[in-house]
This record gives sequence, structure tokens and C-alpha cells, in this order.
Amino acid sequence: MKQKLRITISGTLILFLLKLPFLSNAQERPNILWINCDDLGREISCYGNTDVHTPHMDQLASEGVMFLNAYANAPVCSSSRSSQITGMYPTAINSLNHRTIEKQPLPEGIVPIMEIFQQQGYFCTNDWAHNMNKEGKQDYNFLGDNFFDGTDWKQRAEGQPFFAQVQIHEPHRVFKKDHERPINPDHVQLPDCYPDHPIIRKDWSMYLESVQIADKRVGEIIERLEKENLLENTIIILFGDHGRPHLRDKQWLYEGGLAIPLIVRYPKKFEPKTKRKDLISLVDVTASTLALAGIEVPAYMHGKEVLLGETRMYMYGFKQRCGDAVDDIRSITDGRYKLIWNRMPDRPYMQLSSYKKLQYPAFTVYNVMYEEGVLKAPFDQMMREVRPAFELFDLQNDPNELVNLTEDKKYNHVKNRLKKKLVSTLAEVEKNMQEESSEAIQKAIEGSQEYYKKAMQKRQLSENATDKQILEYWENTLLESN
Repeated sequence: MKQKLRITISGTLILFLLKLPFLSNAQERPNILWINCDDLGREISCYGNTDVHTPHMDQLASEGVMFLNAYANAPVCSSSRSSQITGMYPTAINSLNHRTIEKQPLPEGIVPIMEIFQQQGYFCTNDWAHNMNKEGKQDYNFLGDNFFDGTDWKQRAEGQPFFAQVQIHEPHRVFKKDHERPINPDHVQLPDCYPDHPIIRKDWSMYLESVQIADKRVGEIIERLEKENLLENTIIILFGDHGRPHLRDKQWLYEGGLAIPLIVRYPKKFEPKTKRKDLISLVDVTASTLALAGIEVPAYMHGKEVLLGETRMYMYGFKQRCGDAVDDIRSITDGRYKLIWNRMPDRPYMQLSSYKKLQYPAFTVYNVMYEEGVLKAPFDQMMREVRPAFELFDLQNDPNELVNLTEDKKYNHVKNRLKKKLVSTLAEVEKNMQEESSEAIQKAIEGSQEYYKKAMQKRQLSENATDKQILEYWENTLLESN
């Protein structure tokens, strides 16, 4: 009798264990790996840039799917990361102002994607590519802690599937040199939205070298997966958290600020060497990641299952305060045309951003060139004291977004269509948005200015240094090694 009872208990225990998500079908459930590169635009060889050497990202693309029209929803890290981790537009979760001072919990019922994976038995990790024992960048604009179970998937239980985020700092500023494969600034192809200036050339070449450093990190990650026999059962999704870190790009809703690479490798599902032109955003990556893992996508998410074939007609961009630069901009694109709504048109394009003034040589180059009367059209548009309320661009014929079509009657129907859709969408995704208090704004401004002051002291420059003095610093720092 005792033996029979013992067998019954053992059978019950086995059945219980088999119901645990990570033990019931461990070999079948895929691992998920997000490779999140800080400030990575589409300057990768497989996306057509011939000045940069990115063999590992290119290899990923050749073994999977490369999305040609992928976008972030916000052009700065904290807003974009808050959006991607929830599958929600940043306005809907009060996470749009960069490094929000008055952080709040997420709205009731909304949780980070890690919590959803954890409920399904996944082990969730976050680390740096260069040090997987160190907690990686989060930068979320909402309250919460203990978002992850660990820093490395090796910490999980045997057979337990993982959802891992590996953060790659590059190509975020300060740029890193690639000593193995330096890039000659005299030979690079500058984007047409920038004037041809030696400092801008050097800065661009250093950005590309940092992209190459990021590519080496990707290679190290893939090599580890291969060694651990995890590669074929791991869905790899590589992307930039927003666009490239340059003057008219990061912190703006132009293509340079929102356009990102997106590469997905999972041979069990996707054919190699596939290129897709679908519109897809990072909130769609969030929803699609859940769907690929066989997990139901919460109805509240703004993301769509684009990776699995669902279509998206419009992409949206959101920008508000970034450091001490207070702003309010929204955008919409259908892939061909983009409408930008400047809701603070009285703000100049070159309003003070302590971060950009400190880190972006082009910020100073533009000011000096303008003062000397040598900053010509179309580059001098950035020096305007006020902005138009709306900017409309034909992305097919004007990919650098230099010709505003809003006053051209021929495009009235395009403008009106996009504006109507943008207004109706914002009415929904901004209905619970809370305005940032004047106290919080002032605190952010003071913090940015203090950051600028201390950094200038390290450079042995006064916080009140003139543009020409700052330009001399950049000439000595960048061009002496050219």
C-alpha cells in the first residue's frame, strides 16, 4: 500500500513538472535574443554603405531577413527604449520626455515584455556585449525595478528558454577608433544633408569606425551561441535603438533620427537572404517577438505582428524635451511621404542643447560657418530662428528631407490625408499623457547645464567659450590625427 502510494505521488509530481513551461518542451521553445545597438543608423554594408566593413551583421542578414523600412518611434534612447520594451507609443505611457524627471509606474495593466516572458517560464537577462556579467543599459522612463532575472543566459536553469537583451554601446558617442580597419575621412561619402567640411568628414568617419566596433561585438555574440550549440534554436533580432548620432538626426524626426537597421535570423521560420520593404517599428518588434515565441500578444499593445505578415500602413514619430532642449514634435509617414508637425514652431532648429553642443562637432561648425556667411543652402535651413508648423517631404525623390512641400498645392491632398490620420492617432495615444511640470523642466535644464560645465572644465575650456574657441578645440582634437 505504501509503495503504491509512493508511485502515485511520483506520477503526480512528474505531471506537475511537465506542466512547467520551461520543462515541458524545452527543446522546442525558441530562445530570443535582442541585440540592441545604441544610436545605430543604417550605415551597414548590407544596407548599401560601401565605406564601412560589417561582415558579421552582413552574415546575419544573409542568413535571415533584412527589413529596409524599419523605424524607431522616438529619436532618443530613453523614450525609444521605454516604447520598445512595452510595445506602446511613448506618449501613452508618459515616457516621452528624455530621462523623465517625474517618473511614474506604467499605467495599470501594462507590463514590460520581460514580465510576459517570465510568466511563460523564460529566463530574462540584460547585459553589455563587452561584459556579460555587467547589467546592460535600461534607461526606461517609468518606475520599476528587478526587470530582469540576471545578466547572462548561462545563469538560467538547465533547459530553460531565455529572452536575452545584449546591449552594444557603439556607435554611441564618444566614438571608438577601429585601429584594425581605420576609415579615411577624405574618402567617405557624406550624407547629402551635411556640408562638406573637414571636421564633419572626420566625425562621420569616426562614427563609421564605431559601427565597425559594434559589428565585432555582434561577431563575438554569434560565436558564443555557436560554441554553446544555441544558435539554431535562438531567434536573433538586431536593431538600433534609434537613428544615427549626428546633428540633424538623433533627437529629430527626420529619417536620420528614426531610420534603423532591423535584421532577424531564425532559419526555422525565415528564408535566408530575404529583403522586406514592409513598414515596421520597434513596437512591432515587441509584439512580433511574443508571437514568434507562441505567446499571445496583449490587446493593449500598439505593436503589430509584422514579422509574421501583419501589415502596417503608417509609422509615427514622437519627440519632446531632450535634456535642456524643450520641444514638441510629431510625425507620420506612409513610406513615401512624411509629415512633421512642429508643435513649438517658435523654437529654432539650433536651440541650445548642451549635450549636442558638447558632443557634436557639427553643432559648432554650423554656427561658425553661418557667422562667417559661408553656410549655404540647403544647409542654412538649420539656422532659421523659427520653424514651419508643418513639413512635408517626398521620401522617394527627397530622401534627405530638404524640400518642404507644404506650400505646394499639388500636395495638399497628401498633406491633408496624413494630417488627418496623425491627429486622430494622437487623440488616442495622447489622451492620458501628463504634461511635464515647470519644476521638472527647470531641473532638467539645470542638470544639462551642469553636465556641460563640468565636461568643458575637463577640456580646459570655459563654459562661456565662444564658438570659434570650441571649433579650435575640435580642430586640435580631430584633425591632428587625420
